[in-house]
Amino acid sequence: MLDEEVKQILQKYQIQESEINKLLQLRSVQDHNGSDIQERRQYPSHQEAVTRNKSILKDLETAKGALRSKAIYSPSEVQWESICKCYLATPSLPTTSWKCHMSVFV
Repeated sequence: MLDEEVKQILQKYQIQESEINKLLQLRSVQDHNGSDIQERRQYPSHQEAVTRNKSILKDLETAKGALRSKAIYSPSEVQWESICKCYLATPSLPTTSWKCHMSVFV
């Protein structure tokens, strides 16, 4: 299951990906008129590809950082939910003290 942020990034670049895939699947027909040269010019330039790839990597790194920050806190939240469910299932367990862990920032 993909995270919502990753889905948004994939949707953001889906139009460009489909255009590039369409261009890559074109078969050039070589004529004496030079139609092969005209079809090659439709491809994105090197600089366009570099800026596009950098923006994709930047967006994915942002999403990866957000996933890392969620991963730091989610195990404790899941553990806390399981403790609450166990306590609700067997309320006879004595609770004398709670130990709080300070947040760790990486």
